[in-house]
Amino acid sequence: MSGVPPLLASTLVSATPDQVWNVLKDQRRMRHWSPETLVQLFFPRRLSHQQVSVNLNRRKGFVWPTVSRYVDVARPHRLAFWVYGPAARWSYALEPEGSGTRLSLRRDLGGGRRSLVSRVVATLALGGVESHDEELLAGMQRTLAAIGHDAEVHARA
Repeated sequence: MSGVPPLLASTLVSATPDQVWNVLKDQRRMRHWSPETLVQLFFPRRLSHQQVSVNLNRRKGFVWPTVSRYVDVARPHRLAFWVYGPAARWSYALEPEGSGTRLSLRRDLGGGRRSLVSRVVATLALGGVESHDEELLAGMQRTLAAIGHDAEVHARA
């Protein structure tokens, strides 16, 4: 049985990596960027390696909690966090491209496999594993577009 491939989305942002980072580092704004994020609480409040977030996610009428730990915070190149339960690493990469930044978002499953928690929740509440991955990828693209928009506004200010 082969592993589950990563989900990957990217966009080109008309702002420098530092300008994009200055927007992205405020992870409290994720509930405005991501269609799945409802609420997040951070401990400690300032973004740092090992920071923990307690999250509520939503899909239509279903809400579920997750706990994340930031595992890679490297200004202005990378930002990654591990989500317990689904056993997934979510990572942002910021790479200079032309006069802007290639902003990418990637989801990798631990061991390349879905956790039991993910399979049960996706099957019972999220319309199935495959359709949820399709929805996640569309949400990732919306999230990147929103972050990119905010970074471009910030860059023009």
